[in-house]
Amino acid sequence: MMASFVLIILIIATIVTGNEFSNIDDAEVDRPLKKTKQKMRPSSFPKERNNESLTTQNKSNMVTQLWKTIGRCPKNIIITCVGPNFGPCSEWAEESVGHATQSKEAHVEHTRRFHGAKATISLWKPYVQTLREFSLAQIWLASGTSHETNTIEAGWQVYKFLYGDYNPRYFIYWTADGYQYTGCYNLKCPGFVHVSQDFAIGATVSPVSSVCGAKYQIPTSTWRDTRSGHWWLKVYDNIFVGYWPSSLFTTLKDVATDVHWGGEITNNRDGSQHTTTKMGSGHFAEKASYFKNIEIVDEGEIMKALVGTSPIMSEENCYNIKPGTDVHWGTYFFFGGPGRNAKCK
Repeated sequence: MMASFVLIILIIATIVTGNEFSNIDDAEVDRPLKKTKQKMRPSSFPKERNNESLTTQNKSNMVTQLWKTIGRCPKNIIITCVGPNFGPCSEWAEESVGHATQSKEAHVEHTRRFHGAKATISLWKPYVQTLREFSLAQIWLASGTSHETNTIEAGWQVYKFLYGDYNPRYFIYWTADGYQYTGCYNLKCPGFVHVSQDFAIGATVSPVSSVCGAKYQIPTSTWRDTRSGHWWLKVYDNIFVGYWPSSLFTTLKDVATDVHWGGEITNNRDGSQHTTTKMGSGHFAEKASYFKNIEIVDEGEIMKALVGTSPIMSEENCYNIKPGTDVHWGTYFFFGGPGRNAKCK
């Protein structure tokens, strides 16, 4: 992202989880609440294959957001971000990285014409070595090239410089000019319209997965509403988080031409060496971290299984990817890596 040097592992992306808030009391809960009327829901939906719904999934491996343990918003009120201390509201740092930063990628990319994408992303809390580095897993929908690139992005991220802690948080991003002047993380600038009372952008999510224990995940989908032209974001089967208005975009106004799913890290370098910032579980692709049930929405508004992708890895010795197909997981891939090791310097 931006000026960062990223290692990405892509396949259709979902969302994530995190850990605990710090020092939240009732007064802090009251301050971030901002009265905003919930305006709308999508007016059109893609036709889904229904290969895995929450009626058949093990609901115990779904994640939650910790702010919900201290109550809910009144009807027609949503949580918006105000300050750095409240869990969902920590969008307080400028989004920038030094010129020495590099980004690394290991991802799956699919190029055609799309009206949406979907996947289930496992949630982790990877180690991030420095304040200004991040580690994430997300879905990208993009159109255009170079300075004309438009994107919408959603997934989970560990980024202390932005949030003030190392907890994984659910995030979104958008740009309409190749990350130059437009767009931002979460709700830092006008753009994404947040309508859900049940899901806060930028909030810590939990519980996180463990290598030898339970795996936790968030199903995520994005699609273009054919009536309004807006790009909607949904988590699980029934939470409509909000939408990116079509008026934000130029090349992405009507269709996406690229979809990416995977992981990304920034590497600020440690002297002359790669840092030990991890991706996913921190293990290579044969273990643990995954995207599964990866699908795309075609121009006929049909949700289809992803086929015909190619893994892309910018630094295979640092982070890698291993795709496959399965009757229950559909199209999936494992991804991740430890960063600096004997072969990654």
